[in-house]
Amino acid sequence: MAFSGYAQLWADRRVRALLIAAFFARIPAMTAPLVLTLFVVRELDAKFVMAGVVAAASTVGAGIGAPWRGRLIDRLGMRRAIIPSIVAVAVLYPLAAMTTSPLVLAPIAFGMGLFLIPIFSIVRLSLSVMVPQEQHRTAFAADSVIAEAGFIIGPAVGGLLVIQAGADVSLALIGACEVVAGLIFWRLDPPTKSVPSPDAPQVDDTVPSARVTWVSSQVLFLFLISAGTMIALISTDLGIVAELDDLDHVGSVGIVFGAWGLASLVGGLLYGALDFSVRPTWLLLALGVTLMPVGLADSVWVLALCVVPTGFLCAPTMSAASEWIAKLVPEQRRGEAMGWQGTAFTMGGAASSPVVGAAIDGVGPWGGFLVGGSIATAIALVAFGGQLVPRWRPDEVDRSVSAETSR
Repeated sequence: MAFSGYAQLWADRRVRALLIAAFFARIPAMTAPLVLTLFVVRELDAKFVMAGVVAAASTVGAGIGAPWRGRLIDRLGMRRAIIPSIVAVAVLYPLAAMTTSPLVLAPIAFGMGLFLIPIFSIVRLSLSVMVPQEQHRTAFAADSVIAEAGFIIGPAVGGLLVIQAGADVSLALIGACEVVAGLIFWRLDPPTKSVPSPDAPQVDDTVPSARVTWVSSQVLFLFLISAGTMIALISTDLGIVAELDDLDHVGSVGIVFGAWGLASLVGGLLYGALDFSVRPTWLLLALGVTLMPVGLADSVWVLALCVVPTGFLCAPTMSAASEWIAKLVPEQRRGEAMGWQGTAFTMGGAASSPVVGAAIDGVGPWGGFLVGGSIATAIALVAFGGQLVPRWRPDEVDRSVSAETSR
């Protein structure tokens, strides 16, 4: 384990600028789900299951939009691909803040997800281009750490905004901040493709086989694992908010989310310093198992302590999945693959949000943790079992990844 790789990354001016921009851009993005949930529950006086429906609408939109935007980035470049998102966010967030019914908010939330500024895809794609492959693990872990730092700040700021100004005003402010974030990335214009050498073979987009060669059973399992990771995160998110609301301590959201995010930050730092990979399947299994008992907490401080093991595994699980995708997918299709990974994240959230919300309404906050942890664990076991099937094992192209993870 060595931390010198982080110093090497930070010494690169382009990487440093990208990570700083990603940090500021993710703060409003991390704040939005919490504020949207509180907007539905408090301002619209609806149940958590309706908050889950609204969250699902947003995540379905993001799931549909992510591959489309990733493909646009591959073909048109980042600047031209991000303009529709900047315009849509500037309109939809203030519109959402003026709604008076969750049924009206749901289609607006769908549009918010559809045109969500693809920070994840842009940053991971740019890092895969700017950083040598042997440093991808450290680079993706650093990005996860940056994301967790924003996650620590975002919900705390969101909770204070809701208490002081109301969820409707908070939504409008988040939209304004996301517009600024989009403009920052438009101005920065990080590279999304490396400069090819004159003798490098060219990929013909008109050939059907060239469009599908990046799809493999291993990549599909990584998408499934990504979905399971998001299910665990959504369950923790909704469960924390529900538990604090049940304890009448919503103002303490910064303490619990801070402990969760700080643990993930530390886990990401340690994972990025490793000189070997850990299978995402095992990380997701551990994530699901540690999530299930969180619902036993009966106070703010106990809850903050219980989410530490779960948080410790969040960033490593997401980093490992992205690391493997970057290795298995050729650069010409990496933006689209990262988009599909974003879709897997968001569709996992979309499928689980109403179920987790219903569990919270039916049996209490502990039900959300139990259901989410159980689903994530089941997905990890399915992925592990599927990877034991001979025809779904890594092929010749994937040997480098398998050899590295067997150390």
